Amino acid sequence: MAVWLLTWNPDKWHWEDYDERCEEASAEHPIIEAWSCQSKKVQEGDEFFLIKLGKPPRGILGHGIIIEANFEDVHWDDERADKTINYIEGEWDTLLNYKTQDILDASILDERCPEQFWHPQASGTRIKDEVLPTLRELWAAVTKTYPANPEESVYHPEGAARTLYTTTYERDAGVRRAFLRGKHLKCEVCGFDFEEVYGKLGAGYIEVHHKKPVSEGERITDLNNDLVMLCSNCHRMIHRGRDHMITPEELGRIICANMKE
Repeated sequence: MAVWLLTWNPDKWHWEDYDERCEEASAEHPIIEAWSCQSKKVQEGDEFFLIKLGKPPRGILGHGIIIEANFEDVHWDDERADKTINYIEGEWDTLLNYKTQDILDASILDERCPEQFWHPQASGTRIKDEVLPTLRELWAAVTKTYPANPEESVYHPEGAARTLYTTTYERDAGVRRAFLRGKHLKCEVCGFDFEEVYGKLGAGYIEVHHKKPVSEGERITDLNNDLVMLCSNCHRMIHRGRDHMITPEELGRIICANMKE
């Protein structure tokens, strides 16, 4: 699996809903976002980091997995709207807000990982294998999480408590990919289909819910019984139970009861 460095210069392209996307992105509920990428050697399942260039602060602030590689679309620069360029679509588990949060500063990357050039003009250069261990260590220190483990299996251990600066609960990003592979992505409670409603924008998107929260402790996740596909609304409602987390079956009954009224 290759790891790629995508670039963003806010002086050249204004990300209108950047603040909102930062709040939304998480390992549990990754966001889907397309990005320009000069290399066509990128493959689905590859990993990526996003580095902010331009005015300080400069450094890495985003991470995720590529879910669609190498498709042509209109250039992101309005002045070049008559041209098309290569894009990837990513599943972003982390997007830091450089206005309010610490990011992995480029000066630290220059010092600790000098083998890699961290100030490219084009988006989509491959990160050298020899710098990856240090990069992951630095990223984990900034985000207080561990990088995604892309290994795929039917059963996955999850929920192991690890202590960095705080205690987090380990989630395996491979669980989500393995669970969704080959499925028709629609909510298993209300039937909402993002692609049916939003077209290309919603293609490939669904949220995955753990029926038993990983925060309850280490265990083996069974892809056939422990996970469920949910739309954003149903997912939020499941977590609104006051004395317990509502089950998908209970939420289905609530919807049916209210539709009859």
